[in-house]
Amino acid sequence: MKAWYNKVSIFLILVSLVYVTYLTYISSSKLLVGAAVAENQDNEVVITNIEEFSTAYYSGIQKGDVIKSINNHKVKRPLEVQKYNSNHVSSIVVERDGEKVKIKPDLMNDGNFTTFVIPLIFYIACLFCCFFILKINESKKLLS
Repeated sequence: MKAWYNKVSIFLILVSLVYVTYLTYISSSKLLVGAAVAENQDNEVVITNIEEFSTAYYSGIQKGDVIKSINNHKVKRPLEVQKYNSNHVSSIVVERDGEKVKIKPDLMNDGNFTTFVIPLIFYIACLFCCFFILKINESKKLLS
């Protein structure tokens, strides 16, 4: 029975580690995670909403921005925005209040550090503690 508990505990820890890694990758690699994009009456791609503390928020995009181009490629439909990976985007040109604004997204900034890296460090520390507790329970022949 004890061996079964240990195996299930280790399995759950490993699954949670894979899941957190996957969520971190998705959150940091997609360009506009946290932004709602739609087509306006002029057939332009417009940002309709920005979630606070998201990658879109930290990239400098604002609600109401009309996306004109990404990496000098004109954006015509909302679905085109999803194909861009944030690691490969060097510039986004938006129209904000009638003026064209060039945004250079920097996703390795202080905001993203506190959003992704610090929680990941605490998660890894918790995993270490779980393994440590399992080893202590094993040595004292206790159930985990």
